[in-house]
Amino acid sequence: MTDFDWNSLGQLAPDGLAEPRLVLHHASQLAAAAGASLLPPRPDDSHPNLGWEPGAEALVGHPIEAAGSVRVAIRPRDLSLLLLDAAGNVLETVALPGRTPAESLRELQIAIGLAAGRTITTPLTCPDYELPHHAVADGASFPASSQMQAAWSELGAWFGGAHAALDAVRAHEPGASDVRCWPHHFDIATLIVHATGEGGSPTQTIGVGMSPGDESYAEPYWYVSPWPYPETGELPPLEGGAHWHREGFTAAILPGSRLLAATHRAGALEAYLTSAVTACHRIHGD
Repeated sequence: MTDFDWNSLGQLAPDGLAEPRLVLHHASQLAAAAGASLLPPRPDDSHPNLGWEPGAEALVGHPIEAAGSVRVAIRPRDLSLLLLDAAGNVLETVALPGRTPAESLRELQIAIGLAAGRTITTPLTCPDYELPHHAVADGASFPASSQMQAAWSELGAWFGGAHAALDAVRAHEPGASDVRCWPHHFDIATLIVHATGEGGSPTQTIGVGMSPGDESYAEPYWYVSPWPYPETGELPPLEGGAHWHREGFTAAILPGSRLLAATHRAGALEAYLTSAVTACHRIHGD
């Protein structure tokens, strides 16, 4: 968590990022299309998911072995698709503003074929997720404006900070998964397995993540969520200015605006995450 400058957040108000976030959400499906189309399906549907790579400032997919282990990424700050080699070098850039999703996928498919040294005949298709609607889903071009670019850069900073903080959680929690961004809900998270049943299947988990915003909260927010949800009873106290959300799902929530208002943001976030994860372990019986 100390590798990230938390004072870099807040260049734009968190409650003003909804429209740029929706555009970025749809743009991320193009990066996920490579995994969805060119990688073997996984039972947990993780093959299209993405991870944050600080050096590229991008959400990056899994290596595509059939194309020389290249990885496809979406870079928020300029809304560009990147083609990365195994060392993280940028082989090709496809700028999305001014292009439609279909045009962008065609450019990406050509770039992957060049990296593979052969024509990729499998068409790139976005994952079949139900997303909040935006005009680009109907064939409109991705917008191009300086205001949008500033907002995408701000959203990239939220993902970068989330990666740093969640990596720190993962280092201290046995059984925590890799930190990944799931293109459906567009959150970045790690899953802590608290208990398993016969065959090793998880029976109690704790999801820890950051959402850039959704229908529940219009701004970026942090969540720590126990599963199964507790049905009744008083929930443990939280630190860092967080609160419990119980409508539709149960989670300890720290809104982005509350984090930005903290005098020491890194300390407030660490206090929240520690107290919330501890609370969820208690809920599960520890």
